[in-house]
Amino acid sequence: MNLNVFLHCGQDVRVTFYDGLRILYMHEPYRRRLPHIMPPGETLFITFRLNGTVPYTVLRQMQEEHSRLVQQHIKENESIEAVKKRLEGRYFVLFDQYIDSCMGSINWLQNAEIAELVKGSLFFGDGTSYDLHAFCIMHNHVHVLLTNLCEGVPFYKILQRLKTYMAVRANRILNRVGQPFWQPESYDHSVRNAKSFERIIAYILNNPVKSGLVDNWEDWPHTYCRHE
Repeated sequence: MNLNVFLHCGQDVRVTFYDGLRILYMHEPYRRRLPHIMPPGETLFITFRLNGTVPYTVLRQMQEEHSRLVQQHIKENESIEAVKKRLEGRYFVLFDQYIDSCMGSINWLQNAEIAELVKGSLFFGDGTSYDLHAFCIMHNHVHVLLTNLCEGVPFYKILQRLKTYMAVRANRILNRVGQPFWQPESYDHSVRNAKSFERIIAYILNNPVKSGLVDNWEDWPHTYCRHE
């Protein structure tokens, strides 16, 4: 099955929330009615990572610490949802720093053939399913900034099919059979304004720099940015 078929066939997912983070659990029925998730025209910062990159115990510790921080920062007449949203960026940065720190363990994306597969798959949907603004393929995770163009198909389905397509072919390259490639859940954040858009692009491009892989983002072979 080719990528075009993957992007236009249907599978459902379940969408839940944890501490303000939108989590997509793939391969399960989509039971919740959340019509405003990833609507057409929304610009999204999406991060997905290789399976097993963050142990459950570490993830649970980060989530518990985030919950404690939320409770400490609640202001008078402020809802807990508003605090979670305000502190969401801090949680993500800490989470991403942990992923960067363990790139030496599970690093299938370091394989040049797999990195090119991911790159080509992301470009495939550009201009049809989404407008692709920027991406960075690290050793164990991928950052993508895009604008959803899909009106007939929920975008979480497009993302799921894209990850499924890449996983099947990457596992063939690695001679792995019947094993998960991506971690089921993905992180996505709606980009609310131009300032946030620019900040996220800078974050994506500088990921390999702050990780010590290159001195200049343009030297990283698996980074793309449409905008100057």
